[in-house]
Amino acid sequence: MFVGKRMTRDLVTVTGDTSILKVKNLLKEHSIDQLPVVDGKKLVGIITDRDIRVNLPSPASTLSVHELNYLLSEMKTESAMTRKVFTTTPGTTIEEAARLINDKHVNSLPVVAGDELVGLITTCDLLNVLLELMGVHGTPSGRVELKLSSDIGEIAKVASIINDMGLRIVSLVSTIDKDNSNVRSTFVRVDTDDTSELYRVLEDAGYTVIDEYRVEK
Repeated sequence: MFVGKRMTRDLVTVTGDTSILKVKNLLKEHSIDQLPVVDGKKLVGIITDRDIRVNLPSPASTLSVHELNYLLSEMKTESAMTRKVFTTTPGTTIEEAARLINDKHVNSLPVVAGDELVGLITTCDLLNVLLELMGVHGTPSGRVELKLSSDIGEIAKVASIINDMGLRIVSLVSTIDKDNSNVRSTFVRVDTDDTSELYRVLEDAGYTVIDEYRVEK
């Protein structure tokens, strides 16, 4: 899955000569915390609510609301925006974009094709992707967590057991345990919200089922 398939394309943007007052109002109006700054279609910076706060007078200031708004109307975006912007491209994988957002401690990445701004990928977009990959769509389902051997065929054996029970696998995610490369942490979501029988069958088959959050009825 690539950024270009999940990014937001309909963007609210400002230019370098947009007043900080207008930026502040746009952030509030759209319930967002940052806006791309463009020159034509070229990305030239980002203006965030934090940038605005940093450039405001001290809270101890005696400025009236009218005076503060006048100051904000005179201050331009280019004087407060962040010019060094971490970006990604439409052809970047979703996982690479998530890694960059995490590493750089930002809430979103402008998506550029060359110098042209074509979209924005946010942490909310990434969370929606995660929910889809994990099979959480609002329909009844349940999840079991297993510790499996990393041997070839183990996941296929578990899938066969689930299919033989007449259940459908909604999603399956398996990762190598960070402390033991011979073990896989495997999460299987099936199309029933009652997984008690599945737990029993898997345990009877010799699998280690993680049940520390399981609620006994």
